[in-house]
Amino acid sequence: MMRIPLIVFSAVAVACFSVPVGARAAGVRAPRKPTGSGSEVLKRGEEDPGHAPGKNLLPNGEFEKASRDRGQPARWQQVDDLVFFWTADPAAPERGRVMRIDTDVYQRQAYQWWVDLFVRGKPLAQAPPKEATSGPKYDTIGGLDGGFYWSDFIEIKKGAAYKAYVDAKGPESYVFIRGYEKRFPVSFGDEAPAVQEQFRRARGERLTDANGRPIKYRLRYIYTTKFMAGGSGEWQTYTHTKPRHPTSREITENVGVTDTVADDL
Repeated sequence: MMRIPLIVFSAVAVACFSVPVGARAAGVRAPRKPTGSGSEVLKRGEEDPGHAPGKNLLPNGEFEKASRDRGQPARWQQVDDLVFFWTADPAAPERGRVMRIDTDVYQRQAYQWWVDLFVRGKPLAQAPPKEATSGPKYDTIGGLDGGFYWSDFIEIKKGAAYKAYVDAKGPESYVFIRGYEKRFPVSFGDEAPAVQEQFRRARGERLTDANGRPIKYRLRYIYTTKFMAGGSGEWQTYTHTKPRHPTSREITENVGVTDTVADDL
């Protein structure tokens, strides 16, 4: 099984879905051209001749379904209404729900709110207004952590190849594809060790063992790769140039900065 985490170092809004190689989800556009960075920008309105229509494998990949409490997108990490917002784009309301990720938030403010929200149980409605930031921004979420937003698990088949597609608007961000042997409940920051350390402190848990050595938070994925998305002020669809094989050993292409094709929008 695998998950799709979005790691953002600037404000960005995204919608994400995944299809296996040899299949195409409805509405996926054909590759415009390789960008030379392991990513492709897809051209609007054009069918992909290499992919037959297929099923969208990512649970709630378009963010339209709500969780039971209606305040969160189902099958995704919780939002906090400070860094992560489940909202709509006023400039493109026809897109429906999107995720807006604002990383221009002081890390200390975000960490304090996350402890209050996810450990102490404060309601989401009490999310604080963002403090105005200044300076080089190295003390913000974008400068330190990156804005991480995780999908639920996607069931995959051994030996199969997969492609992920992301609709993004805003500054560049990483899209990771990570593979796991075991499923576990999706929770906020469950693969962010620094955030988990804050939660452990707040719960009064030990941070060192009997010998005084730090108790490390173990990451659970056994496969990881990434590609770039974003870099345009308009919505575009991005994917990676080569399929991924999350259940096997492979060397994936290095990923650098994505060139966008704004003149086709």
